[in-house]
Amino acid sequence: MSKNKKQPAPERAETEPTIAAGGGSAWPFVLLGVVLFGCFLHVENTGGAFRADVFQAGMKNSPPQADEPPEVKSYKRGARLYDACAGCHQPNGLGQPAQNIPPLAGSEWVFREKPDRLIRIILNAVEGPITVNKVTYDNPAMTPFRDALSDDVIADIATFIRGNAGWGNSAGFVTPDQVKAIRDATEKMGTQKWRVETLQAID
Repeated sequence: MSKNKKQPAPERAETEPTIAAGGGSAWPFVLLGVVLFGCFLHVENTGGAFRADVFQAGMKNSPPQADEPPEVKSYKRGARLYDACAGCHQPNGLGQPAQNIPPLAGSEWVFREKPDRLIRIILNAVEGPITVNKVTYDNPAMTPFRDALSDDVIADIATFIRGNAGWGNSAGFVTPDQVKAIRDATEKMGTQKWRVETLQAID
């Protein structure tokens, strides 16, 4: 056996990579800090200071106060309950034209003197073509809320929608008694949806 046979070189131990002193950059951390601060400000300005009791579809809204008139309390409760509608009609009430979802803001179906049509639509929904502000929409997906929402909740939501000055609406408030009267009168409908021509013939 030859004595000159080369021995294999020992393997080098792996070491962690290092950064030379002064070679790193602070800019990524500065940028991260700016982004996080911006996110905090956004939540602070649109989330009611992290308070669930003042959330209103993208803006601050103080909770009802004991000394306020009933219609003001109803409006403020409706502002928080409007979440049930905002997914389709949007927090700003402008609907989704691309999805054939009509607006509630400035809608002639909303700011009529009598709230009966709006109450009927919330209770049983509406299907088929409906014209709002001279634009025709046709989306069959609206959900009837007859079995899901109480008279009080529907009254509060309707009051918020009808009285939302930021949307250009300035109609009067809605009472639970008005909702109950229409609910009782249309009980036989079950969850059958309204057609526009039928609604227009009633009131």
